[in-house]
Amino acid sequence: MKLKLKDVEFSYASTPILENICMELAPAEVLGIVGPNGAGKSTLLRCIDKILKPQRGSILLDGRDINEMRLMELAKRMGYVPQSTSQIFPATVFDTVLMGRRPHLGWRSSEKDEEKVLDVLQMLNIENLAMRDINELSGGQQQKVFIARALVQEPDVLLLDEPTSNLDIRHQLEVMEIITSIVREKKISAIMAI
Repeated sequence: MKLKLKDVEFSYASTPILENICMELAPAEVLGIVGPNGAGKSTLLRCIDKILKPQRGSILLDGRDINEMRLMELAKRMGYVPQSTSQIFPATVFDTVLMGRRPHLGWRSSEKDEEKVLDVLQMLNIENLAMRDINELSGGQQQKVFIARALVQEPDVLLLDEPTSNLDIRHQLEVMEIITSIVREKKISAIMAI
């Protein structure tokens, strides 16, 4: 899998946010996007995930323009962790993470899907939270749940918008190490806005 951005530009109304963004990302690579608030890091991730459409340029996944891909196909290939989540509906941690399997599911989840959820929960050391309501968790715990939801998708590309923003320093390092090891082990790519 290879992700390529060529001359990507995006504006909100008449305010340019992204100008002539070019980059390539190969499997097993982690790219950090660093910049101040309002620099366009989140906007870039939203363009890559087809949440926003650039006014100019192209975003290619294995040589295919993402605008030619159906949303369900793209959902199988890209996992997105937003910067923050507001208004979380009542659900257990297990069910929230299981939603990440949605692009792969038929009418209902299989035992295999549920095993994948448990594996990811263990990987992130949050298996003890599986039956808790997500709304009862701290911001840092919720962030780990949303990272788990993206990982259980088994994406080719993982997009993380400030994935450690709600975590204390120990958990920031832990999450960064987990993401880096998953990227190397699974030969996926990751882009992290920091």
